[in-house]
Amino acid sequence: MLAVILAGGSGTRLWPLSRERYPKQFLALNGSESLLRQAVTRALEHCEDVIVSTHKDQYFYVRDELGGLVPEENIIKEPCRRNTGPAIALATLYIRENFGDRSFLVMPSDHILGGDFFSLAEKAEGLSKERLVTFGARPGFAATGYGYIKPGRSLEHGWEVERFTEKPTRKMAGKLIEEGCLWNTGIFLFDSGLLTEEFKNCAPEISDGMRNFAAFLDGYGEMPDTSIDYAVMEKSSRVAVVEYSGQWRDIGSWRSVYEIAKKDDKGNAITGGAITVDTSSCFIYGGERLIATIGVKNLAIVDTKDALLVADASQSQRVKEISQMLKEQGRDEAIVHRTVHKPWGYYTTLEEGERYKVKRLCIYPGRSISLQKHHHRAEQLLSRVPPGSQETARCTLSTRTRASMSRRQSNTAWKTPAGSTSI
Repeated sequence: MLAVILAGGSGTRLWPLSRERYPKQFLALNGSESLLRQAVTRALEHCEDVIVSTHKDQYFYVRDELGGLVPEENIIKEPCRRNTGPAIALATLYIRENFGDRSFLVMPSDHILGGDFFSLAEKAEGLSKERLVTFGARPGFAATGYGYIKPGRSLEHGWEVERFTEKPTRKMAGKLIEEGCLWNTGIFLFDSGLLTEEFKNCAPEISDGMRNFAAFLDGYGEMPDTSIDYAVMEKSSRVAVVEYSGQWRDIGSWRSVYEIAKKDDKGNAITGGAITVDTSSCFIYGGERLIATIGVKNLAIVDTKDALLVADASQSQRVKEISQMLKEQGRDEAIVHRTVHKPWGYYTTLEEGERYKVKRLCIYPGRSISLQKHHHRAEQLLSRVPPGSQETARCTLSTRTRASMSRRQSNTAWKTPAGSTSI
């Protein structure tokens, strides 16, 4: 069995920590490792191989985050965002061309999932040869942020799917639970041959482009922006649901992060430096600055280097509205953090004014930044050789580039920097 990890996303639900080019799967919210690295590590313990699918703008974050776990050729670069329908079709073609017709799991990269899930998936592998398998979880409350699945006729493993219901009202969610519906986890088990056949039956607008991986990639921008649920699962007559009763959670809001976090005796979940007075039931996530609170409760406070969020915890899912407003205003805070990953390494914006910008660059060994030429600005580059490098002495090199001059900076000798980057 293979695993496909979907690692795209728009980075709106956990703003300001998540951004369009740095969505929540890159965050370490329940331990020292990112949600993405946890997802890949879990899958590698139980699956033969792992393929990761991500947007091209996030590729370098994925590559750097998964160094040593997933070979670069197994990271699929989606040219543009077209939702899970085309993304899974692209991964299906990749699997058929590189592994043959195989069973494969499709899993989001930002979920919390128990290790016992894979035993259940192995038992359902036979079912996936005849049906498209989705996994459901027993609802714990009337959630409006999840889709629901109504089980139908019983099968040897699981049930036929009677119907899908997308994100209902709270009143409707209560009725669905009374009917015995399951939460839709967004986790699937497919046979690549059967799924290709069902794309033809249910989504010809996608299957017409599925001649081969390279051709589909070239025409990816012409694909419809649609989920696998809408494109195939809700139309196919060959769908089954299997219930998973272990640990599962979709981290979809700051409220959900608060629910899994360790709390003090007053119900506060605190990360980073904070001093609290008469404060209760708050989620406080700090960075370099100290956060102090007095006489507040039920707040979500999230601080980053370039943005601060203060919200009523019960309305924290509305941060998407803030992200959208920032995009409409053309502000970078919706798109990137001050640290941005590139093919050659990464840079961090330290300071910016009307007529200047100061950046710190980290160029990986053997890499070079692109050849650049600016007609209206000059640049001053300070190159620091760190202690312990292959150079004979520690030194700082200074290079000044006038306007209209071409330049390229390379790292030909430095050792790989220890530790990870911070945002």
